[in-house]
Amino acid sequence: MSKESEAIHFSLIHEGKVIPIVTKPYEFKNLMELIQNKIFIDEFGECLGMGRCCTCVVEVSSDTVFPDKERNEESTLLKNGIENPIMRLSCQIEIGTHLKNSVISILNQM
Repeated sequence: MSKESEAIHFSLIHEGKVIPIVTKPYEFKNLMELIQNKIFIDEFGECLGMGRCCTCVVEVSSDTVFPDKERNEESTLLKNGIENPIMRLSCQIEIGTHLKNSVISILNQM
């Protein structure tokens, strides 16, 4: 398998700016770490990926199929008044092929 076929292309939107991303499966532990590495956002991911603080909320394109939310993610989102199914904690999203061609908006911290 060539490196190009492993590439995952998707877009992040931050402060109205579209940022094209190219990565590989599991190059980063999760989407939060990728965002922290590619775009420095102050106070983003305060709990360091534990799924407790809700400071890494993203909105995924509605046509993107992601793995189901784990109990911890669901609980944290609900505690913060977030019930929209396209809102996710980026620390709970692994870097994998499900990200291909998706559009993910980075929201203001909760």
